[in-house]
Amino acid sequence: MKKILLSLCVAVLACAAVSAQETATEKPRWKGVETNKFWHNWELSVGGGIAHLDMNTRGGEPGKVGANTGWNLNGAATKWFHPIVGARVQLEVGKFKNVPYEGAAKFNTPYVFLHADAMLNLSNWIGGYREDRIYYAIPYLSFGYSATGFNRKDLSSNKEFAAGVGLLNKFRVTEYLDIQLDLRTWILPEDGVPAKIQGGGRFAPALVGSVGVAYRFNKRDWNVAIQQTEVDGYLDAIDGLKKDLKHANDNINTVNDKCAELEAENAKLKKTVAPAAAALNVETVVFFEKNVYELSAFGEAVLSKYVASVKNTDHKVTIVGHADNTTGSKEYNEKISQKRAEAVKAFIVANGIDESRIEVKWEGDSALPFADGDAEVNRCVVIK
Repeated sequence: MKKILLSLCVAVLACAAVSAQETATEKPRWKGVETNKFWHNWELSVGGGIAHLDMNTRGGEPGKVGANTGWNLNGAATKWFHPIVGARVQLEVGKFKNVPYEGAAKFNTPYVFLHADAMLNLSNWIGGYREDRIYYAIPYLSFGYSATGFNRKDLSSNKEFAAGVGLLNKFRVTEYLDIQLDLRTWILPEDGVPAKIQGGGRFAPALVGSVGVAYRFNKRDWNVAIQQTEVDGYLDAIDGLKKDLKHANDNINTVNDKCAELEAENAKLKKTVAPAAAALNVETVVFFEKNVYELSAFGEAVLSKYVASVKNTDHKVTIVGHADNTTGSKEYNEKISQKRAEAVKAFIVANGIDESRIEVKWEGDSALPFADGDAEVNRCVVIK
């Protein structure tokens, strides 16, 4: 008995060691789901039902239903290593009943079956892992240790290895609770039952059915692994983004180089335009005849050239009208210098200079632009 228990403990510890090694490295994948840690996906279950030892009698005790049917109770711990593969250790206790023939003594004896089960979740294997599935069909293989009769003197052996198969039907009620219908058969050595009911073979088959509940604790679901095709797709997308980023950086560098070129060209243009800008500040003069304030053809030509030089700038324009001091009274000369200034303004406004840029003044004969000149040159308008 001690050797058997020791063997089961070694098997459980070996499974734990394998699981620990898997979690210490990159988790392997099977059917798109990662394996888990050792303490994840455990179940504890209890159940009870009927037990039948099928020997060489079939009818049972006349007039009584279930004369050959006993009972069983069981408790188990289950570890799922994957949604498809798991292992269970179960302890089952119960009582077998059997009536060998009419008038003979009944075979009524307790039994114990301690076994480990290799379990295959057929529903997840065929249909794929789904946490919302309600029903799971789980066939399994059992191997363990059975004892019947215990201290009966008429048994040549009552402590032997036993093996069996079963189908565990699980019905999910909540995320942590299942209802289970466990149907199984296992065979034990026939010399573990009284000789009067033996069938002449080496083994006696036991049929067991039980209903119970299972509690699922710690991590109950599974991590779906990313498929390699998805990983490759992500990597390709990242490579594409890297290429786009490099292209964008190249474009930024090109734009920066172009900006540097334009700045250098702008500096060069400033040096070139500076003299021309200074030239714009040179006064332009329009001359008039005595007692005349209308523009002559020559005056219009001068103004047209001036307008062309300042039209696309934002320079302020100052127009100052003058008259000579050799003819006319001061009042007359002031009035004619005003009319001459307004005539120049009207022309340059008509030819595209914004009126808001223009300031108009007139000084009559009080301030002569050409102090050393004769009367004819002082009959003018000076544009600054």
